[in-house]
Amino acid sequence: MANSNSSAVIDVLVENKEISSILRDNQQFDHSSICSGSTYDNSLVQSPSIESFSTIHDIENLSELNMDENSDLCVKIDNPQKHLETLETFITFRITTRVARIEFTENEYVVRRRYNDFLWLRQKLVECHPFCIVPPLPGKHSLMGQLDRVTQHPILSCNEHFKLFLTAKQSDFNLSRRQKLPVEHKVRTLSHANSTHAILKNRHIEFDKTKTYLGTLAEKLSSIEKISNRINKERSEYVTELNNFHPIFTTWATTEPELSGMLQNIGSAVERGSAAQNALVQSYNSTIGNPMKDFLAYIDVVQETIRKRESYQYAYEVSIEELNKRHSEKDKLIALAQNPVSTTGSFSLWKQPSCDDKLEKLGMCIPQLLKKVESNQDNLECANESLRSDLQRWQLEKTQCLKKILLDFVQKQINYYQATVSAWEYVASELNQQNGSTKSNAK
Repeated sequence: MANSNSSAVIDVLVENKEISSILRDNQQFDHSSICSGSTYDNSLVQSPSIESFSTIHDIENLSELNMDENSDLCVKIDNPQKHLETLETFITFRITTRVARIEFTENEYVVRRRYNDFLWLRQKLVECHPFCIVPPLPGKHSLMGQLDRVTQHPILSCNEHFKLFLTAKQSDFNLSRRQKLPVEHKVRTLSHANSTHAILKNRHIEFDKTKTYLGTLAEKLSSIEKISNRINKERSEYVTELNNFHPIFTTWATTEPELSGMLQNIGSAVERGSAAQNALVQSYNSTIGNPMKDFLAYIDVVQETIRKRESYQYAYEVSIEELNKRHSEKDKLIALAQNPVSTTGSFSLWKQPSCDDKLEKLGMCIPQLLKKVESNQDNLECANESLRSDLQRWQLEKTQCLKKILLDFVQKQINYYQATVSAWEYVASELNQQNGSTKSNAK
């Protein structure tokens, strides 16, 4: 196992290629490789189409997968391939790993995994590390986001299931996927994850502030995504109108010889503006749409992790309350034993337990409750430390991620307006030259 104090950062190198090229490659895909000895077990979740993965690209040159001095593990995802089987069609991806950790027997691994294998990996990480912020599986347009975040995590990147995902042969991987968790482990995990509880008595100020912040952030990002999506739709309609607009000037120029140059320049400027506007529309999903949706899903995961922690706090408070209740009962029984009250004249068909019997039961119950309280307290403290550490890491990642999204958005706007202004400045320059020539001829 790598030293926890050393860097466990994995650089995920996801290369880019046009989806049209990917589709051409897969149309020529050798079906004999699909039907070879390596098979993929079925899953309830249907694999997405290959068109969904337009940001994952096929680069054969593995020499680019170089490990830097601060990294002991590098992963690259590429080469999506379509598999056709009797009951389903699905996509697999090549995952190339280069590693310098002692727990790995080899220095390089190449495996193929399907989309549902990524789902399996995330579920295992959540089960093993309930208070780590396990990133959501991103939208079907990309698989980069999840592995990128997992591999930069000092705990998640050392998980045995993650190692299996990166290294196991397909037959071994399928066998491991079919193995079920022990029933008692499942029940314990689900009982904490799905607890419904009243308002906590002792609110944790630090995590409450984080919850409030996450709610506000999610609301703002959701508003940005909705408004930008509406604007993009309007821009798309605007591009359609512009495409119908600029041919009119070109046609008009053929019937107005004296205005021909001016009309052609205006038509050209409108056409260039339309092209720039269309580029902005086409870049919407990769620039703002999908990144915002992915980040909102990430916020949901952080909120869910905080709710898991609250379920542990609730269990701790309930056990404390029960222990205090039993202590109070014991104190009352001791006081009653020291000052007995006469029960002469009372009659009951059922023999009531004596004070000594009740004290004896409490004497056995209280130590058990005390152990339960201590166990719940330990669990809560572990949850607090794990979540606190992950939140600090997430805050840094959040800042970098949002900054990149916003800077990309700004740059696309600048490119659009520069192209538009340039087109119309050229028209203005041509008109000024024509006006100058007209005045000179008039003199």
